[in-house]
Amino acid sequence: MKIERLTNQKKAILDYLRSTSVHPDAYEVYNVVKKKLPQISLATVYRNLDNMVEKSLIKEIRIKHDRSNYDGMDYRHNHFQCTKCDRVFNIDGDVLLNFEKISESEVVGLVEDYSVMLSGICVNCKKPGSRNSKRN
Repeated sequence: MKIERLTNQKKAILDYLRSTSVHPDAYEVYNVVKKKLPQISLATVYRNLDNMVEKSLIKEIRIKHDRSNYDGMDYRHNHFQCTKCDRVFNIDGDVLLNFEKISESEVVGLVEDYSVMLSGICVNCKKPGSRNSKRN
């Protein structure tokens, strides 16, 4: 088994994603990492993000057809996306159903992984007077 080397670029990207609860897109990752590594290119960020998704080091969250955001949290959790502002929020795994119990059914042999994406309106957009509260 080949052990992949953690380059400075990959380490900086992974450190940033593991340190934030927001779910940045590639351009946001690039802007943060560029402050630490001024020589990094946007193409390098995209390449490393794709590689880390492929290796299951991070998760890719598809927001729209042309946009992905990234999650570096390494604990079990789910997501909620606001349909007004498009922000993605973490939802702790124990708040939702215990999906591991599905394995006890006679249909599913073993659940190894799952991902839940809830959608609706976040508390900020729901507040009266919010600039997003009246938007459809």
